[in-house]
Amino acid sequence: MAGDIQQGDFLFDRFGKPVKVKLIQQYRATNCYEAQFADGLTIAGDAHLKLPLESENYRKQVRKYKGTRKFRRQPKPTTLSDLIKTPLTGRENRKEFSVPTAGALHFPHMDLPVPPFIFGFWFFNRRKSGGLAPPPEFKDIIKEKLKDYGYLPTHQKVFTTKPTIVSHLVPNIPYRIPNNYLLSSPEQRLELLKGVLHSKTKQYNQQTGVFRFTNRKKELVCQVQYLAESLGARTVLDYDQYKNYYTVFIKTRLQLTHEQTPRPIKVRQEWRLVSDVYEIQPQACVHIETDGPDNSYLVGEGFIPCL
Repeated sequence: MAGDIQQGDFLFDRFGKPVKVKLIQQYRATNCYEAQFADGLTIAGDAHLKLPLESENYRKQVRKYKGTRKFRRQPKPTTLSDLIKTPLTGRENRKEFSVPTAGALHFPHMDLPVPPFIFGFWFFNRRKSGGLAPPPEFKDIIKEKLKDYGYLPTHQKVFTTKPTIVSHLVPNIPYRIPNNYLLSSPEQRLELLKGVLHSKTKQYNQQTGVFRFTNRKKELVCQVQYLAESLGARTVLDYDQYKNYYTVFIKTRLQLTHEQTPRPIKVRQEWRLVSDVYEIQPQACVHIETDGPDNSYLVGEGFIPCL
């Protein structure tokens, strides 16, 4: 919670780098607003809260950018009080403004008992018997990965490894993804996400370029959602009340499987379209200043950048 932040604490800026809080002030604001994004996320603040806005023209320039020179144009810092006065749709009723997703969060490298890719695959693929059964399209990749990390797989369709993966985790066999994996370096988290997405079949839609991950346990789906968001991806969480399972849809330009051909990351990975801004009841607010170059910091479940 913002009210729990203290001077000297560390946050992350919009590029995913840690920044130190040098000033924090709590106050009650009279003019407060909430911005809603097309994926359902919201962010609230007073009239002074700024978002790094991209216009449709800005997004067009990003698409044209070849990467030969430094991209100098920055998103325009815009207060919520100004945004509420501005039309949010442009030509052909398209949403005019967006906010870029954050860069991958820079956590330090962790010493992990099982390599991240192997753990992600094992955690969501393991059978009650202890065996593993890779999806047919990933079978050869998984077996090569296991061998590369010193796990010799047997040759059955549902196989085990020698040594077993469990033997490197005892006595604490996890029932959720442990925090030391979720708070590891960007490179380690990327490998973890790759392992998760190799654990089941048909998780990538080539036409839409979107991954999906489904599970009946909301906690586990939310962990995968955090994992993707912490790497700069854009996600949407959905619940099917008839089948009683949760699905997180992941849009990213990170190379996660061999069947994916993402466009290169030149300026930022993805963006969130602003769908609405409206006034809300007065509430307690927090003013934050950091030692970062642009005083940006991330808030909310989707790591939304603010200024």
